[in-house]
Amino acid sequence: MSKSISSTRAARSRSKGQNNAIGIWIVGIAAAIVLLVVLAVALNSRQSAVAVQAPDVQADWLNRNVMGDPNAPVTVYLWEDFLCPACRQWTASVEPQLVEEYVKPGKVKLEFRQFPLSGHAPGSNMAAMASLCAADQNAFWTYHSRLFAAQDRGQPGYVLDALVQYADELGLDSRAFLQCMSSQQYRDEVAASANEALTLGLNATPSILVGDALMTNPFDYNELKAAIDSQLAASGN
Repeated sequence: MSKSISSTRAARSRSKGQNNAIGIWIVGIAAAIVLLVVLAVALNSRQSAVAVQAPDVQADWLNRNVMGDPNAPVTVYLWEDFLCPACRQWTASVEPQLVEEYVKPGKVKLEFRQFPLSGHAPGSNMAAMASLCAADQNAFWTYHSRLFAAQDRGQPGYVLDALVQYADELGLDSRAFLQCMSSQQYRDEVAASANEALTLGLNATPSILVGDALMTNPFDYNELKAAIDSQLAASGN
């Protein structure tokens, strides 16, 4: 009997040891998976990082939400939502090419249009209003880049305190900015812009229009370039 009990205890001990080993193995695999996910997110964030700095164009070519020569023959409209990851990616990857090749030579001007999506509320609306408050201080484009950079924080990155903090970071008059936001000065303008987007039949962000021509794939620079070149040719430029 004693020998049988000892055998049973030994078997249980081996089983427990095996279970512990399996548990440790599972925990190790789970930790490795989490690490891979974190690294993937970090890599994607770096790939779509938006530089927070003033655009490299003439100062008098920055007029609130419009960038470029006021007399440029072609206008490209950027219908975007500051919480939209695809908009952040477009701003980091396509917009710089567009600015370098067409805006800086005076051929194209960019006009940012507010299209805050309900799925990203309330941050989308707060960010849209904040960008226009920044425009009051001639800082729309720099602040717009800061808003895209804040996506890593999720909705907490677009509460009032955070938005005022960004204004302070960029050297704006934070008191005037706070007053603009607290009064919801641009609430109606943002709502009107969103309604205009829907009236135009837009249903996603970013929606990029060259004049009145909607790009089927906003990330296809060749399509964008062809549309611009066509309109430049039509205007004799």
